[in-house]
Amino acid sequence: MQIGALILYSAFAGALTGAFAAGFASLLRLIERYLMGETLGYLPPGLPGEGGLTQVFRGPSPAWLALLLPLVFVASSYLGSGRGLGWLLAAYRSGQPVRAMEYLRGILGALVQLGAGSPMGREGPMAALGLWIGSILGRRIPLGESSRFLPFAGMAAGFASAFHAPMAGALLASEIVYRGLALEVGALAPALIGALSGFTVYGLLHGYGPLLELAPGPFTWPQLLFGLITGLVCAGVGSLWLESERLLQRFLRRLSFGMRHALFGGVLALVLLLLPEALGNGLPWVQLGTSPILTLPFLGALLLTQLALLILAGGVRAYGGQLTPALALGGLSGLVLAELLGQAAPSLVPSPSTAALVGITALLAGMARAPFAAVVLAGEIGGYGLLPLSLTAAFAAYTFTSPKGSLELEESSLDRNGPGEPLPESAPQTSQKPPPPTSSGSP
Repeated sequence: MQIGALILYSAFAGALTGAFAAGFASLLRLIERYLMGETLGYLPPGLPGEGGLTQVFRGPSPAWLALLLPLVFVASSYLGSGRGLGWLLAAYRSGQPVRAMEYLRGILGALVQLGAGSPMGREGPMAALGLWIGSILGRRIPLGESSRFLPFAGMAAGFASAFHAPMAGALLASEIVYRGLALEVGALAPALIGALSGFTVYGLLHGYGPLLELAPGPFTWPQLLFGLITGLVCAGVGSLWLESERLLQRFLRRLSFGMRHALFGGVLALVLLLLPEALGNGLPWVQLGTSPILTLPFLGALLLTQLALLILAGGVRAYGGQLTPALALGGLSGLVLAELLGQAAPSLVPSPSTAALVGITALLAGMARAPFAAVVLAGEIGGYGLLPLSLTAAFAAYTFTSPKGSLELEESSLDRNGPGEPLPESAPQTSQKPPPPTSSGSP
């Protein structure tokens, strides 16, 4: 193995990914500002770690402008390819060549739909960018067997940029490829190098602060029960989300791809008129939910509405990732649970910031099948003072969530029109190292 060259090219793949991810985030802001804010009259609060965005809450005027959303989603359904990060990872594992146009169409389709208020996450197209860049470099740079690690570096940089967390990004890239807690140790170093260099470049434009500003309160041992309860509740939320998506995918298979996305856009138009806070990235509402500003009924309504929208998004196979929504739903679940338990057993309930971080850790661990990355992400956001709680919640959720995680929903079939049989979670193991994906074009 060429160690020096591998370090150099891992950093190069990460830096390129960070630059492209920064451009993606900037374009997404522009689309959100002019389509959602200027045209439809609703722009949610921005992410604290990226300085926030100007907020608009006046709603569409006239109201029929909400009908733009179904049109945008129909058009974007044909712009994209219906093949997201899960499908690309399946191709990565099998060594199947992926055309450059598949990457490009998926990224552009996600860019439009995320800018139009979809609750899906930006980490999917950002990680796909990194996988694409790493696969191109792995195919063209003569590193021999070491070239298979460059896609790890690129994908880790995409995750690190999306979550402002290089350590968690590196672990997440490794855990979702080598599943079943079977980490590939040789892949961790290139992934970490790529994540660090990628976030270094990304942060030049969008800042280096943590994604959310959550400061955990003091820990007491009775609060471990809260961590366990939160993990079990998030396992239920995650399993409901995943299994409902699969059922809905089978039911909607009879509709054309464009009609499915038109249905999703129509539902988003209705939500825009009734509860616009459920549109777009829900993470800023987790931040606001730690203050007394938001009431329990609002948080509960937001949690249920976003869960319903995410189930529908998975059912129609909308573009974008499912990990950022998992952070939002997990944080809201932790806040709602803390409010409810605080009325019966206040000694068990931690501070709102801690409750939100514990929920974030639990739902991410279960949905992504990545407990180590989830615990480290919580530590990078709020520090490691909540480690006992986050470990308890993460492994409870990981154990009891449906074993077919969110990424298997996409990768279970190479057909864009319906799911097939998913790969077993235990494959590949460390003894079976996937080759780098090949691409027929260049970015």
